[in-house]
Amino acid sequence: MNKFKFGMLSIVSAAAAVAAFGLGAQPKTIADGVYTEEQAAAGQPVFEERCSACHNADFYKTALSNRNNQPLVFLFEEILGTMPMDMPGSLMDEDYQNILAHILSITGFPAGEEPLDYYGGSMETVVIIPPES
Repeated sequence: MNKFKFGMLSIVSAAAAVAAFGLGAQPKTIADGVYTEEQAAAGQPVFEERCSACHNADFYKTALSNRNNQPLVFLFEEILGTMPMDMPGSLMDEDYQNILAHILSITGFPAGEEPLDYYGGSMETVVIIPPES
């Protein structure tokens, strides 16, 4: 994904998140089952191949705690634009969604009925909360 496209998506995502949170509706949190078990399972082998050498569940527990009350889309876009470190943005968007689902799974957040869907906007109204210790 080129930098212009990524930048524009970030701006659009931020605006949508602000609009959604500003409407007074109670946002979902990552504890509300915002990914599917199938996504997490699909993300596991990619995570193990491309992520686990540098990152584990404890790393992500800290990362999630440090992003308390931020929209999930912000974390997704950070991962999308910076990982894997040796080739940022080199995976398919679906792989990044599945990896994020796997991250939520290994940090103790439950699966739900609807998949994470960046382009469908499902991450924009989901708030990060710290995992339980």
